Amino acid sequence: MKIRVKGYLTVRKAMNGQASLEIEAEELTVTELLEMLCNRYGEDLRCMIFDPETQGQSQDIKILVNGRHFRHLPEGLDSRLKDGDEVSIFPLMAGG
Repeated sequence: MKIRVKGYLTVRKAMNGQASLEIEAEELTVTELLEMLCNRYGEDLRCMIFDPETQGQSQDIKILVNGRHFRHLPEGLDSRLKDGDEVSIFPLMAGG
């Protein structure tokens, strides 16, 4: 199956400047995809996606699957991805 991953802003920078990429795999959960990306792109991306202290998903990142926040998926980050899914990863931004 093929999954499209899109990174935005600092996430894109951590992904070597790639705006999007395709991942081919047999079966993946959202967490497994995130781990795969962190293994590919290194510690900068890992620190954005996962909280270094808890190893859980960072509160400073937003992960969407086909436009839906992962928390609204039936199994959250443990939800299985399907062929053609699009995963978007955004850093949270604040301003004034």
